[in-house]
Amino acid sequence: MSRNRPSFANARKNQSGSRNVLALIILTVFAIGVIAIGLFLLADRLGTASIGSDGAENGEVAVSDDPSATEEPTAEVEDQPTPLPPDPEDLETAREIAEGWVTLWEAEDYRGMYELISQESRSIIDRDEFVERYEGIAQELAQTDIEVEITGGVEEALRFNLVVTRDSARVGEFEDEILLTMVQEAQGRPRIDWSPSLIVDELADGFIRWRPDIPQRGRILDQHGRPLAHLGQISKVGVIPGDIEDEGALLNELSDLLDMSEERIESTYSAGDPGWFMPIRDFPDQMDEELVDRLNAIPGVSIQKWPERVYPAGPAAAHVVGYLTEVSSEELPNLISEGYAPGDVLGRGGIESWGEEYLAGTRGGRIIVVGPDGNERRTVVEVSSEPAADITLTIDIDLQRAAYDALGDDVGSVVVVDPESGAVRAMVSKPSFNPNDFIMGHTTESWEQINDPDLRPLENRTTTFAYPVGSIFKVITMAAGMEYLGMDSQTTMDCSAEFQLPGSDQVWRDWSPDGQGNLSLHNALVQSCNTIFYQIGADLDSEDQDLLPEAARGFGLGSSTGLDALREVSGTVPDAQWKIETVGDFWSRGDAVNLSIGQGYFEATPLQMAVLYAAIANGGTLYEPYLVQEIASLEGDILYEAEEQENGEIPFPDSTLSAIREAMVDVTQASNGTAVEVFDGALVPSGGKTGTAETSRDDPHSWYAAFAPDGSPGMAMVAMVEFGGEGSAVAAPISRQVVDFWADNLMDD
Repeated sequence: MSRNRPSFANARKNQSGSRNVLALIILTVFAIGVIAIGLFLLADRLGTASIGSDGAENGEVAVSDDPSATEEPTAEVEDQPTPLPPDPEDLETAREIAEGWVTLWEAEDYRGMYELISQESRSIIDRDEFVERYEGIAQELAQTDIEVEITGGVEEALRFNLVVTRDSARVGEFEDEILLTMVQEAQGRPRIDWSPSLIVDELADGFIRWRPDIPQRGRILDQHGRPLAHLGQISKVGVIPGDIEDEGALLNELSDLLDMSEERIESTYSAGDPGWFMPIRDFPDQMDEELVDRLNAIPGVSIQKWPERVYPAGPAAAHVVGYLTEVSSEELPNLISEGYAPGDVLGRGGIESWGEEYLAGTRGGRIIVVGPDGNERRTVVEVSSEPAADITLTIDIDLQRAAYDALGDDVGSVVVVDPESGAVRAMVSKPSFNPNDFIMGHTTESWEQINDPDLRPLENRTTTFAYPVGSIFKVITMAAGMEYLGMDSQTTMDCSAEFQLPGSDQVWRDWSPDGQGNLSLHNALVQSCNTIFYQIGADLDSEDQDLLPEAARGFGLGSSTGLDALREVSGTVPDAQWKIETVGDFWSRGDAVNLSIGQGYFEATPLQMAVLYAAIANGGTLYEPYLVQEIASLEGDILYEAEEQENGEIPFPDSTLSAIREAMVDVTQASNGTAVEVFDGALVPSGGKTGTAETSRDDPHSWYAAFAPDGSPGMAMVAMVEFGGEGSAVAAPISRQVVDFWADNLMDD
């Protein structure tokens, strides 16, 4: 805030009458002269304006033919320097002191203010305490600016009315009315009769306190309204000091059962009153029955239920849902304006972070004056809170758990997408973490696990890790070959054991050491022949080196999917320009050969590949994937409802995509399919594609992409295991479990 302040020049009172008269005469003569000169100049200016240099008259504008002629520049107005605060020694009258007090307060010059208080007031509070009191209250108020105005008073009575307008990061702007009184000091100057009530009205010997009103955090629900995060119960194991019979035995037994040191346990309850329940460690609501029995057998130990935010799915949905931690000291200055205070929690990762403004509601609270006895004296200002909202996701928690269980102990991910909308039905990343640990407290082991720099369990591998994808890329190369090389699904080529470019010593090999003989393009995809796709990649590059990279982009690769609820990377579709800019080398035909089977510099996320296969399943529409289905207030008002968003169409004919789907079905149904054994006896016919991507290590990444059922797909998915081995041996069985669960439980939903 800023406003014009009156000058604080001292009035000089004892000037002689003759001097005043002489000064008045001189000023009068000077003023007349200035007016006369001004009138002359004005007349001359008006005459010039009425007749231009080219003879324009009667108010017409004279336009110069000189192209270099420009308007006169407007002089820049320099910022006026901020007036210096007044010197307290220069202030003599009560009015001057009141105005000086106001100016010093607005400048937060508390030391200068101290010089204006009376000697008696100084005997009550020293300068450092005075400054500390003002600064402490400003901090408690979260004060960002202050404006003080004298609104009335009687100077002779040494009383002035002040209105103090503060800007608070917590509550916005509010006013406080204060009566400023003075006393006449022995030396003849009035000074301020200070008390704490001159900071905030009725403060006296009390304190300023902020009493937050924090709405209950909103729920995160699955697509059927089942809680993924909500206010539930946890079990707190604690000690009631007055009930302890044998402290040594208690400490020894608790240390063994709770995996805590005796010293740490004792420190948590030693300062408590005999009848207090002193929490030691938190557990989930449903504790192990044997542990409960052993704890209840220890005199002095108690287990109590406690309301707390809980995550029923635990690690199974952790990367989607997210977790909570306390606001850090670095974040707090930027969050105070939103009502956050030390100790408040903030969403981290997943929907807890993305939906913070909905889930947290709008914080309110009161700034109050509290007496030394703790009793409230007055409310200075109050801001109402607004309730939080619930967020309903597209996730099905049963399918999510099934995908999590199917992945087992492997490091990798599973993504399931509705091909007709882009709704994400399951999204699993491993290793995972338990968001409940951030509520109940981490053990040493769990803290070390989530901070493992190699495994990085807090990262969502479905969206933030990009990998080479191996043979599940071949559907793109097949489409490009049919579109640009005149091939069809029955075009026959030799699936040799090896492939070489003319004049090159480099050898690319098929996964079958002996090769697979002559194969149609259909069977080349069914049997995942590498060397046929190497040849197609080389032929496409020979036609135009941008054909295959552009085909990959046409399938949605190389850019983010548009999922706005989670952080994602774009992956890499290499081409000549990318390589020269990134690697500093020219594009070669070998780069196209590598790209033809999703190797080389190419990388994509599991989510990108799931969206791609969903588009193949639905006939070519690339839907923007989404996780948030609906946001609703506690009153039931719909604040947001998802709508299907198309990111475009795959730029290849229906006949091409149909040929790809037919080959994918034979992957699981035909005797020569790479996943036929895995899907033998499956609950529903499906299409799939195995992938084995070479890595810098001996073990390749294992991939499998699928849609189900054949003919009218209701789900598309990708399973990926880092350094897992062959796609048909590792990722395909994981996918079979997920497809079967979906068919058995969700296909008719």
